[in-house]
Amino acid sequence: MRKTLMLVTTAVLLAGTAITSSAGARDRSDRTDLTVSKITDHAAARAAQMKADLRLTSEQEKNWSAFETAVVDMWKKQAEQQIVWRDAHAKQQGSVDLIDEMRKDADGQIDQANARKKLADAAQPLYSGLDDQQKRRFSEAFFRRDRDRGSY
Repeated sequence: MRKTLMLVTTAVLLAGTAITSSAGARDRSDRTDLTVSKITDHAAARAAQMKADLRLTSEQEKNWSAFETAVVDMWKKQAEQQIVWRDAHAKQQGSVDLIDEMRKDADGQIDQANARKKLADAAQPLYSGLDDQQKRRFSEAFFRRDRDRGSY
């Protein structure tokens, strides 16, 4: 009886591991199938959700479109960089040119910094017109998006 119980338990554990592993592999493969357009659509939906959460007045809405354009553009560029990086590393064989990688990384950081400056410039008029509660919601929604970015 004890031996049978051990065999059944082992079989269940192995089956559970196989199911979990295949689900994990499927999740990873789904993630690599994401395209820039899918990620951009997700970013646009996220921006729309931010707008709805803020409950903007008609006066505040005047400054929304510039912010929305800048934030979606920034998120799109980040997605494009991730896809380019992913594709380059998938094709990469042999040794890596460390110096070239450092330069590419630096260029990417410069591009990202410029996009953030553009976003800050576009966000300033909107943000300065928000009340304290809206500013809190804006911060929560925007920074939650930054944390979630890696989940694509």
